Amino acid sequence: MHSRITRSTNLPNSLESSSRSRRSHTVNLDLPETPEQLTAEWLSQALGWPINSVEQQILGQGQGFLGDIVRLRLTSEDTETPDSVIAKLPKKANRGVGEMLGVYEREIMFFEELATQVPARTPQVFFSHFDRDAGSEKQKQILKTFDRLPRFLIPVVAAIGARVAAGKNRKYLMIMEDLGSLEMGDQLAGASIEQCSQVLAHIAGTHRFFWNSASLQEKFWLLPMDIDSRMGHWMFKRSLPAFMEIAAPEMKAHLEWLGTNGAALKKSFTRDAPHTLVHGDLRLDNVCFDTDTCAYLDWQLTRVGPAVYDIAYFLGGALPPETTASDERDLLHAYHRLLDVDDYPFESLCRDYQRALMLTVSSLSPSEDIAIDPGRGQEMMSHWLERLNARLQHVELSTLL
Repeated sequence: MHSRITRSTNLPNSLESSSRSRRSHTVNLDLPETPEQLTAEWLSQALGWPINSVEQQILGQGQGFLGDIVRLRLTSEDTETPDSVIAKLPKKANRGVGEMLGVYEREIMFFEELATQVPARTPQVFFSHFDRDAGSEKQKQILKTFDRLPRFLIPVVAAIGARVAAGKNRKYLMIMEDLGSLEMGDQLAGASIEQCSQVLAHIAGTHRFFWNSASLQEKFWLLPMDIDSRMGHWMFKRSLPAFMEIAAPEMKAHLEWLGTNGAALKKSFTRDAPHTLVHGDLRLDNVCFDTDTCAYLDWQLTRVGPAVYDIAYFLGGALPPETTASDERDLLHAYHRLLDVDDYPFESLCRDYQRALMLTVSSLSPSEDIAIDPGRGQEMMSHWLERLNARLQHVELSTLL
C-alpha cells in the first residue's frame, strides 16, 4: 500500500526546525486499522524516525464521535524525534456513518491542501494516507442528485447508501503534532466570555482569508454546506420524537418549527450569506488555548458556507446559560470588527446568527446511527443543549425565513 508523508510549517520553532532536517520520503506499508498495529517498527518505517518503543494512551473518550484519537509516547535515541505524537483512525462503532459522510478523507485532504494556508494555528501532520475510492471525486454530483430525489425515495436511498458505506474497507490514518502542552478546551465545562472572545478572534482571520474565495469551489472534497439539506432534514425528522423527549419544554416550539421549516431554513441561510471556509465542528473539545492565541483541531466536518455558522455552533455550546443577550451581542460585535469585510453588515450577521443557532439544533438531534459514549458523551450533549436552549430564547422564529 502506498503511503506518504505530509508536512506543514505552522509549528513552534523547535519542532519546525527538526522537521525540516528530516528527509521527506515515500514508503510502501500496510496501513494500520487499529491502535495496536501502530508499533514502534511500523512508526519507524512510516515516519523515518528511529523509534525504540511506543506507549499508547486513548484520548477523547466521549469527545470524538467518528474517530479514535491515540497519543503515542515515543522512545528514541534521536533527539529530534518528538516525545509524543497523535494518531487518528476511524472509530469502529461509527465507521459506516463516517464513511458515508466522507469525514476521514475530508480531514486528510484539508491538511494536505489547505492547512498551510489557514491563518489560524493547526497541528502539523507528519503522516497521512487513505485508500482512494472511485466515487471520491464525484461526491458533489452524487449528493446533488440525491438532494433532488422525490421525498419518498430519500429513506430508501439513504439506507442503501449507509449499507454500501459500511461495507467498504477503506483505510485512513493521520499522525500529527501533539498539542498536549497547550490548555485543551472542555465542552463539558464550557467557557468564559473571555475564552469565547479568544476563539472567535482567531477564527475570524480564517473566515476573512477565504471570504468568497473561488478557489474553494475547486476542491472536490470540500462540499457546500447545503448540498445535503433534504437528507439532513429527513434525518432530523426521523429523530424528532426522541429529541422531544430529552429537550427542555421551552425548546419544543423550536423543534416543531424546524420539523416543518428546517430544509427551507438551510437553503435560505446558505443562499443569503457570503461563503467562506467553515470549520463545521467548532466546539471547545476541538480548541487548544495558548496564552492569547488558539489552535484548532478536527477538521472532519469542514465545508463551504456562511462563517456565522461556526460562531453560532461555538457560542451555542460554550457560553454559560446565564450569559446576557447584551454580552452575547458584544461578542458578535467584536467578531464582526475583526472579520473586517465590506459586504456583510452587522445586522445581517445578527439575523444569520439566529438562523445558524437553529441549524445547530438540528445538527445535535440524537441519531440511532451514531454511538455516543454513555458517560461523558451523553453528559456533554446534555450541557450543550442546556446552553443552546438559553441562546434560543432570543430567537424570533417569525423572522427566520
